[in-house]
Amino acid sequence: MAAIDFSAASRSGIVARALVLPAALLFIWVLLDALGALKSGIVVSPSQVFGTAYEGFADGSLPGAALATLLRALTGWAIGALAGLVFGLILGLSGIARNLFDPSISSLRQIALFAWIPLLSAWLGNGEAMKITLIALGAFFPMALGTQAGCQNVPAPFREVGRVLELDRRATITAIIVPAALPSILVGLELSLNIAWLGTFGAEYLIGTGYINGMGDGLGAYLAAAREYARMDQVLLGVLFLALIGLGLDRLVLGFSRRLVSWRTP
Repeated sequence: MAAIDFSAASRSGIVARALVLPAALLFIWVLLDALGALKSGIVVSPSQVFGTAYEGFADGSLPGAALATLLRALTGWAIGALAGLVFGLILGLSGIARNLFDPSISSLRQIALFAWIPLLSAWLGNGEAMKITLIALGAFFPMALGTQAGCQNVPAPFREVGRVLELDRRATITAIIVPAALPSILVGLELSLNIAWLGTFGAEYLIGTGYINGMGDGLGAYLAAAREYARMDQVLLGVLFLALIGLGLDRLVLGFSRRLVSWRTP
């Protein structure tokens, strides 16, 4: 008798349930359009949005904007997450470093991300360097705090194993502390990506146009222009693309995290 893959069936059920709400909203949208209830300039018809999407793909403006936003987000996230990882390890492993930097870090992380824009603009201007710095700053704090918390909260029995085996400081860190802190580090990685993605859109929308590797404006500038010209079809399309790309990034990082800590799952 063939074995039944219950895990695959479970995943299919989860995906199906996740699609219920989007499918229902799309159905309501199409129904309202068919009934002629979408006559205002605020809510446009599905056909208009799909037509705008076709035009955007045909002239390359929509893929170019999405790619520019994605590159900005990944660049800033990589810089901020790496800096946060290193700084978090230092704080989590050194009591002296915690005493020196913890009060300052605790104060700085209370500042809203977009409140940094005036200061960063004065220092770096409104170009690409300012946007990447803002995105990296958003990714830095959750990564640093997650890494620090993971290193500080390693269970005492784990540390006792290192003492029993007479491991030196370096071996204790690499073989016991970092693996035990990995789940918390990965949570910080996921949060840093979410904030970096929001920061990317905010930077593009609030700061304005710019270029990265010659690919032009991102989705934030696309939405800003659409609002300026009252193009609600482009607004809805830009929001949809932001949601889909953000969801894809989140699922990729979540899947990567689960694979790394699969030993914790019974």
